[in-house]
Formats: sequence, structure tokens, C-alpha cells
Amino acid sequence: MPRAGLTTSAAVALTALPVAVLAAVVGLVAIVVSPSTASAGSTHGTGMTYSDRTFQSFTASNGLSSKYHVYAAGIPQDHAAGLVLQFHGDGAYEFANPTSSYSLGGPSGIVAHARARGYITVPIRTPDSAGAITWWENGSANADFVADLLDTLEAGYNIDTEDIWLVGYSGGAQLITQFFLPKYSSKIDGGGSVVFGGGGVPRVPAQPFASDLIADLPMHWYTGRADNGTNVSDGYNALLDAQKGLAWYSARGFTTDLESPAGLGHDLSGTFGTVLAGHLDDHVSNDPIPATTVAATTQPTATAVSTTIPATATTTATPTTAPTTTPTAATTTAPAPATTTAAPPATDTAAPPALWSHTLTPTRVGADVVVTVPAGTSRTTFRVNAIQGPFYVYNYTTRTGLRTLSIISSLTPNTTYNYTLEADGRIVGSGTFRTLP
Repeated sequence: MPRAGLTTSAAVALTALPVAVLAAVVGLVAIVVSPSTASAGSTHGTGMTYSDRTFQSFTASNGLSSKYHVYAAGIPQDHAAGLVLQFHGDGAYEFANPTSSYSLGGPSGIVAHARARGYITVPIRTPDSAGAITWWENGSANADFVADLLDTLEAGYNIDTEDIWLVGYSGGAQLITQFFLPKYSSKIDGGGSVVFGGGGVPRVPAQPFASDLIADLPMHWYTGRADNGTNVSDGYNALLDAQKGLAWYSARGFTTDLESPAGLGHDLSGTFGTVLAGHLDDHVSNDPIPATTVAATTQPTATAVSTTIPATATTTATPTTAPTTTPTAATTTAPAPATTTAAPPATDTAAPPALWSHTLTPTRVGADVVVTVPAGTSRTTFRVNAIQGPFYVYNYTTRTGLRTLSIISSLTPNTTYNYTLEADGRIVGSGTFRTLP
């Protein structure tokens, strides 16, 4: 559900307070954004103070005890609040150092970004106390601990159960995808998950997922392409785990995507808050991004297509029928699409951006776009749309310079897709491609 965000001044003031793919995905799932109304999933809880409190103690019904932080200062109380549950990596550095800009603290941290969007943030420390501090070594019992804590939070705050976000890094990502969601998806009616540096397949029997939850819980993986076990002492291949987890949840109908920046390893310092904010904005904005349909006169090559759209291309909203030409073996240059969609609103008098040269290379279940992002661009998105129906997946970057944006494993082999390349909400490139057989 859309959150009532804080004003810029209030948000600023508050920040000062103390994986190889296992399976091709069958189909794509529409992302649905609800209107800005009070949620039927409100818990109407009362009694907990809307303030920031750290190192709070909690004991679950299974006898496990640990601590949590709560960041609720300034969150509007005239409606049910969204909730971000955050799960640390092995060693719990970010939990022990909540003011550090590494993950939770600072103006670009998880807490500040969530607060500015009206979310209560609750980082949780694993109850594990033997040896290395992990979520996954006693994962099933740790998931029980989290479920009890969630019940307590929902009883103490008015939580929107349709807007609960699960955010975890490394071992915390494993807790979400391998244990908590398989056992306790019934405790959440919607929201989303953002898992960093891993997030594999369930290690406990998965309870049936409600169809409404599948439709309203987009799942996002963020794992560097170099996070493949070669740059860490324990050999953990987080990328392979992420790909496995994505394939498993995708096959069960969840909307999924994996952002895998080239050259990025397991150290994600300073990226957590910004990545989370982008997904919150995408999925709970009052202005959902419409599905797009792009016309093309010929089928691009099955190996690679370099598409440069002339600046004279029109921006009308005329949908077309998918091309049926079989791709050739030779590399070709695709003609400019006759039309594109998603023109700026009529009230937007700004000149359209220059259209970007880029190269798209399809794979069997995905595609890569190589593009040079100009300085001053805040967000560049590679969005892939199904030819029939308003279904899409996407990958984005907030960096500039030469970048590769990849859809790793969300597409179907030998299938035609339209795509758009978007910069700060405006289309700067588009075309059509076909995945490999």
C-alpha cells in the first residue's frame, strides 16, 4: 500500500536522531500498485511508543532471546504504517553499529530512507549465541523467533500488513528466503523483499503461498556479479544462491528480479539504503509506471542488437502486434521503432532527453543492455515487457558511466519481448528482441 511520506524538512530533521540459473521462469507476474487508502490489513495495534529505541530485549515463545532496534520517531499515526524488518549479515556488524553509514545509519541509510517514506524500521539481531553470529545455522528456530517478534510489533503499533518489507544481507538474506518466508508467509499480506548478497532456496518445507500474497509481494535480489565465491575466504557463492532462490520463487508465481552489477563483490557498504529506496518507490508510489508496448518492423538478431533511436522518433501511445519474423544468425542493426509509449504528461513542458545508443544481447532466459549513462542521471532502468499483457521485469542502476544492466533469469526461451531504456522516468531507448531457443 502507498505510504504517506514525510516532508523533506521533516525527513532531514529526523535523520539527525539518535547464483547459475536452475530453471527458466514460467511467465511474468503483473506488479499491482494499490490506491492510497487505508489498508484492510491494518492491525490497529497500540501501546508502543513512536520513538527511536535501540537494543530492546525480546524473548520468543520457543525460549530464544535477543535484541532489536526500532525507529518509529516521526512516523505518521493517522493511518497504518508500513514496516521494514532488517536482518544483518554474519557477525551482525550493522546491528552492533546502527549509526554507521555502512547499512542502517546516515542520510543514505536504510533507516533514513524508510522513515522518509513513512515506514517504521526494525533491525533484528539473531538469537544465535554460539560461535559465529548467524541467522542460518539455526534457521528454523530463528524464524520462529522473528514470527513472534512480528506479532508483538503488530500488537504494539498500527501496522499495515499489506506493506511489510523484509530486507536482509548475506546470512540475513538466507533467513528470509530459506526459512522465514517458507514457514511464515501467512503473517504477511503484501509488501516486498530486498535481499542482498545471497538469498537461496528454502531449507524447510514451504507452506502454501496465498495467491494475494504472490501478487502483492515483489521479490528483489541484489548480488554483485563478482560475488561468486572467488573473492571471499569461505568460498560462499552468493550469486549462485541468489539465482537459485530467484528461480524457485519465480516458478511459484512471485514477481522477481536480480540486479547483479559487474565487478561488485560481497562488500556492499553504503548501497543498502539507496537500493531499498528505489524498490519502495517503484512498488508503493502513488504513480505506478504503466506497461509499455513498442512497435518494430523486423526481428533483431538472436545474438546481439545495437539500437540507436533517432531524435525525431515520435512518442505516441499506439500499441502494435508482436513481430513474427524469425531472427537471423547474423548481427544486424534494428530499425528505429515506429512509435514508443510513456510520453511525458501534457503538463510537462521540459524538452525530451536525447535518446541513447546502447547494445542489447539476449540470452536464453534474459538479456543484457550495455549503455553509457551520462553524468547527472539519477536512475537508469532497463525494463522488459511481455508482448501480451501488462507484465514486466526490470533492472536499474543509480550509477553513471559504462554500465551493463541485466535481466538474469526472468524470461522464457525463444520468446519475443519489448523493452524500454528509461532515465529518470523518461524513455531514452526502446526496441524488441527475442530470447534464444
